[in-house]
Amino acid sequence: MLTRFISTKRSDYYWLRLLATATAFSLFGLGGLILRFILFPPLRIIYPDAEVRKRKARLIIHYAFRLFIGFMHKTGIYTYHFCDENKLREPGRLILANHPSLIDVVFLISRIPNANCIVKASLFQNPFMRGAVMTAGYIPNDDPERIIKLASKSLGRGESVVLFPEGTRSIPGKPFRFQRGAAYMALRSDTNPTLVTIRCNPPMLMKNIPWYSIPLSRPHFEFDITESRGLLKTVEKNESPLSARHVTQKLKEFYTEECAA
Repeated sequence: MLTRFISTKRSDYYWLRLLATATAFSLFGLGGLILRFILFPPLRIIYPDAEVRKRKARLIIHYAFRLFIGFMHKTGIYTYHFCDENKLREPGRLILANHPSLIDVVFLISRIPNANCIVKASLFQNPFMRGAVMTAGYIPNDDPERIIKLASKSLGRGESVVLFPEGTRSIPGKPFRFQRGAAYMALRSDTNPTLVTIRCNPPMLMKNIPWYSIPLSRPHFEFDITESRGLLKTVEKNESPLSARHVTQKLKEFYTEECAA
């Protein structure tokens, strides 16, 4: 009886998906080393201009992440669907998203050719990711005022900026806890954010869950993209704490409603 129960629960190619997941994470680490030591060093010679070099590096990362997402999909680790993904390719977007999974940023960058990101400062010391985040000019999350300043300049240059307002992955079943950095960024750059709602069912690669603890059935990722054209119309266009608090509350209400749906 117990054997039949386990077999039923793990009938969706569980062990093959687990093997494929292990392979994917190994390839991700290897890919980071290839970018750092093989593909990125020649860019300094080919493109002396730092801004041009950043764009080329981001384009390489974009295609590398696209290949990685495609590999995980083709090997049956998950399925996914983007709704209106063409909106993500338009320049100068402030892209905000909820953060249920470890690979959310990989999904988003795989759809945005010239994406700037706010990333953990620790990644600048990570041997697998250091080369990518430095060459692409990503922004470390160690100084809130510097983040807002650099991100606003990036938006002004027509680059898209990807940010998770929570600052870390969501904890399933708990309310969203948004930081105000996304609101200050939108207010300073006078940019209505593009809101991406990410749903993953069943959940995969959640916070405090190891990569090898995969769901018993194949997960499906859904990405809904919404224009927030009226978000800044309801507040004074300044960087006061009151305005930032109001925008942050609106974002929290939006994602709470969307994720519940």
